Amino acid sequence: MEMWLSRARQFALSEVEVIASTIDLEDIRSYRHCLRSNATLASSSLSYPRVVVDFSLSLEHDATFPTAVPIDWHFLEPEEEIAQGPACWLWDYLRRSGQGGFFLPLSGGVDSSSTAVIVYSMCNLVLESIHQGGDQKVLSDLRRILASPEYTPKNAQELCNKILFTCYMASENSSKETRTRADILAGSLCSTHTNIIIDKAVTACIEIFTTATTLIPKFSSNGGCARQNLALQNIQARIRMVLSYLFAQLMLWTRGRPGGLLVLGSANVDESLRGYLTKYDCSSADINPIGGISKTDLRRFMNYAKTKFNLPILNDIIAAPPTAELEPLKQGALAQTDEEDMGMTYEELSQYGRLRKIECCGPYSMYCKLVQTWSSKYTSKQVAEKVKHFFRCYAINRHKMTVVTPSYHAESYSPEDNRFDLRPFLYRANWSWQFRAIDKQVEYIASVKRSGSVENSFSSRTKNSDASSRLRAGVAV
Repeated sequence: MEMWLSRARQFALSEVEVIASTIDLEDIRSYRHCLRSNATLASSSLSYPRVVVDFSLSLEHDATFPTAVPIDWHFLEPEEEIAQGPACWLWDYLRRSGQGGFFLPLSGGVDSSSTAVIVYSMCNLVLESIHQGGDQKVLSDLRRILASPEYTPKNAQELCNKILFTCYMASENSSKETRTRADILAGSLCSTHTNIIIDKAVTACIEIFTTATTLIPKFSSNGGCARQNLALQNIQARIRMVLSYLFAQLMLWTRGRPGGLLVLGSANVDESLRGYLTKYDCSSADINPIGGISKTDLRRFMNYAKTKFNLPILNDIIAAPPTAELEPLKQGALAQTDEEDMGMTYEELSQYGRLRKIECCGPYSMYCKLVQTWSSKYTSKQVAEKVKHFFRCYAINRHKMTVVTPSYHAESYSPEDNRFDLRPFLYRANWSWQFRAIDKQVEYIASVKRSGSVENSFSSRTKNSDASSRLRAGVAV
């Protein structure tokens, strides 16, 4: 029987937290005496020697002295953990770094918006520690960070305005919708927000290339090949990284404050796993609070945060299709979505990530699991193609994880290369042995279905046990 008498906070800004409880040792002795196994063990062992002394380290026994009452242990939901855990991590990093706040490229999408909301959650925790907890250490650290010896925050919005600097970096491929969402969210959080246009910098880089080669790269929609299209997307992404560090170094200077800002990244687990990011783009930053969290978990966090922090704009951000906005718009509307570019949905990516890391699945074992899990919506051949596509992308993009921004370790499915997912960064992208094994299984399933010896569905694991065992055991290739 377990009882909890007292507990410390799971997440807090305090360096040390001490808890105390008053217990009755006789209750423990009575409980132990009720255990038959203890009595049996004691009967076959020597009694522990006791030394009688004429003093006591405890108070005189007082039956009226109250003991601690058992409490109900409240486990935080994943959404609450995302709101509090990374927020405490950001505060600890900020106060130790000697910098004066954070700079965040705010695109108006789920990822960067989640990062902004986590910073806002941090501001709420700081305010709570100062006004409710009376934590003078937190107040002292805050005054040092802001270079304001007499400052005491009144509310989270006021503090966020001094701590968080956001910037919407628009290009000719950006839509009005994403800019509007970024503006409204920044206004709701009261961050110091800036809108800039990066087209001149992008054009200058392309002109340098054109001067050197006499060739002009084009987007696919304008007649260019895939290499040209990707290069034009990447230069936009990398320009944003360069500008992020420029603004991070100088924004406090514009406000008459000393020091600089930490650049925050917003690449999630799924994009890192799939490699759907540009090396040395805005995913390259000083720290990343959401680098260990999947897109599906971030959406759940946003649904929680819209109520917790009274941010109705998060509804629009959640509902909007994820997009990088690096290709030309079609009549002012989006022509590019993340899931279409990746060739897989974020829900599928989430399953791939959990199977790969938590259940240690390679291509073949992942196929064997998903061919049953997805039997109601995909054929065995379709599942095979999806698994192959994922592992091809994983292999050719694995090198990007060697330079990934340090992130908060939130889940065991994290692909963070430096500490939690130590894998080779050079794979054979054709996965010849594994893919041949998958193809053999696809052929076997098709032949069995044609012969009518098994049902089309894998939902019943009790039928055709011989066929099922052959599916799991694999075949010689």
